[in-house]
Amino acid sequence: MSHLIQLSQVEKHSNALAFLQNILNSVVGNCTLAMVNSLNLPDHQFQISNYCDGNYCPNYNADELLMPSNDLRIFHGDFIEQWQTLTQPLFVNKTLCPELYHGDIKAYDEILVLPILLDLKIERWILVLSAEHNLHEIDLAKLSLLANFAVVSLARTAEKKQLAEITSWREQELKEISRLQHLLLPEAGTSIPGIEMAFKYQVYKEAGGDYFDISSLPVGEDEPTTQRFGGIVADVTGHGPSAAVEAAMLDAILRTYKKSDDDVEEPPAAVLDYVNTHFFTRKTRGKFITAIAFTYDSQLKRLRYACAGHPHGFIKRGNTLIKLDQSEDIPIGVLKEYHWSNHDIAILPNDIVFVYTDVVLETRDPQEQEFGFERLEQVIINADNCPHCVVDDVAKALVAFGEKEMFTDDLTLCAIEIF
Repeated sequence: MSHLIQLSQVEKHSNALAFLQNILNSVVGNCTLAMVNSLNLPDHQFQISNYCDGNYCPNYNADELLMPSNDLRIFHGDFIEQWQTLTQPLFVNKTLCPELYHGDIKAYDEILVLPILLDLKIERWILVLSAEHNLHEIDLAKLSLLANFAVVSLARTAEKKQLAEITSWREQELKEISRLQHLLLPEAGTSIPGIEMAFKYQVYKEAGGDYFDISSLPVGEDEPTTQRFGGIVADVTGHGPSAAVEAAMLDAILRTYKKSDDDVEEPPAAVLDYVNTHFFTRKTRGKFITAIAFTYDSQLKRLRYACAGHPHGFIKRGNTLIKLDQSEDIPIGVLKEYHWSNHDIAILPNDIVFVYTDVVLETRDPQEQEFGFERLEQVIINADNCPHCVVDDVAKALVAFGEKEMFTDDLTLCAIEIF
């Protein structure tokens, strides 16, 4: 029982080698140890490390105890191949195995070798060089079992520490990605003349592939009363950090767009053409983007939109719903030479444009039914005629339908009332 208590306290020991020595001391008395390691070394090669006696026990953490070191000499010994099949402790005499006796080990005539089975392989061996008790009279099976339990405990403690460090690093990186991603969003309280806007943006886990932007568009000096704005809602396939990186790249591409005489169409279709051209890289990305992009011109009282494989948007006109479903164009990133098309619709005062990402349609209830278009349309129709009401009602309906706060993908909702 005392041995089990010692083994369970491995995390309290900062010096892995001292911990190992204390465990073995409980059976053999004060002992002198070394370790042979062949992990990741070529055949028949080994290192001798971690020498420790009653007067000197250097401070090694578990990784330093268990892993080969670039600072140590590598030796050659054909006996290593035989040792890798050992199942029992073995006494080794200097005259029979001279290849082993290097450095401090030269002072000993006979040593006890304890093979360590870790991760189903024997690539490490504890050498008991001397002990207070007669090694030939002790229970070698018990000693070997304790040595293996001790090394496995050290290894698992090291793995647990590494996992905690990786998890912490990953969480910090995800938080940073999420922070940077939120910098791409319109600022809270963004004001664009002629409209009132509400939006909700929620990533699946820390970082995601949804993208949303809206801004005023320039007007000429001879158009002092004209108001123009443009926006885009996009969704990169998948979610998580890789999708977030793609969304950031989409933002970078969008910000370099300038209207050109070579554009096949006017914006917003021309913008999708531009993004698609620059989205392709020398190697296949394995990603594509759905998007709906739109512009509004107050002089023409016209909403122009282009859709790249994205769920169609809506215009809420009182209790009437108009679908923006004229486009059947493909997503961005499928064909490099593809050109998108524009579609126009007349806008009346107080019309509300509603756009979103596909998790709205794909949210499932406990019976695995999808929320779908019909439920979405009914929520929008029943919502009060204000953009915040539409966004809030859709978000609440999704939570109630799915019976959980967390969605299965990134969520973006945007409602824009045009005056």
